Amino acid sequence: MLIEQCQVLAVKLETTKGLIAEHRHLHNSIIPVLQKKQDCIQRTMAQWLHHRLKGNGLTARHERMMRRLICSITMRLAISGDQTMRALHDAHSAISLAEIELAEVSEAQAYLKAAMGEAFGRDQVFETLDDVLHAKFEFIRKEAEARSKNSAARRAKKTKGSASQQAADDVEDALRNLYRKLASALHPDREGNEKLRANKNQLMSEVNTAYGRRDLLALIELHAKAQLPSALITSTLERQKLDALTKLMRERMTSLHREIRDLELQATAEFVLPATIVIHEASLKHHLNLRKREMMHDLRRLNEDLASIKTDAGLKRWLKEQTVN
Repeated sequence: MLIEQCQVLAVKLETTKGLIAEHRHLHNSIIPVLQKKQDCIQRTMAQWLHHRLKGNGLTARHERMMRRLICSITMRLAISGDQTMRALHDAHSAISLAEIELAEVSEAQAYLKAAMGEAFGRDQVFETLDDVLHAKFEFIRKEAEARSKNSAARRAKKTKGSASQQAADDVEDALRNLYRKLASALHPDREGNEKLRANKNQLMSEVNTAYGRRDLLALIELHAKAQLPSALITSTLERQKLDALTKLMRERMTSLHREIRDLELQATAEFVLPATIVIHEASLKHHLNLRKREMMHDLRRLNEDLASIKTDAGLKRWLKEQTVN
């Protein structure tokens, strides 16, 4: 039944929101701390290599390799806003980071213009890749809105006035009847238990808000939240012409599916999850533990590398390893 499917999706949406919020708290207590430690070691390594280049005993080949590695190490730190690392990068690179960024911006803009049409980025000046990506998402959003409006306008032309009015009347009748039954079932004055009465007060407040918004689907979802008998809602809806309600339910299902999908895509990007992951508590914990182990391994390796490069023999061995890798 469409009502039950909507209720299941609504519960899934709220559950997913809560799961992601809880995981965000745990993720942010672990990953940024480890990343900060890695950044600190890489910053120290870049500065040590820079100072070592001022000394003697290095071949021209070793010096070239060290300059390339300094540029590689400092680039990510500089892009994150570290001005000391930006200056260090530019001191050892033939092309400044600003020039590299401008070239990347130009390349990304040209690519997106070819993919999305000449309208993309028209009369806009982009300074960073973030600017280009923001413009891309805004362009997609506006195009989607335009398509949605055009589609709604076409549907409106096809809909006869009398049929549209009848559908609206059907929804209004169902809304009014369901509200009355919910108000009767949830009336707090009829509840003797203080805790249950407080719960009914909260639910009744939500029912009144939904009714004030003329939101039939919210009332149906509150019916499920209150764990009321299904006969209550069935008896109400059976007396209505169900065409308009069915359409409303399908639109709500589509909307819920879209919200869940968008939420999962945002989480995938935020937590650097595999594209094929199915988001649930166990999968999020597994991926976080896996990423934590990988970062801890990288942290130990960085510490070992930093200790190794402080002797000439260790430095040359490390440079050879970097060439192989």
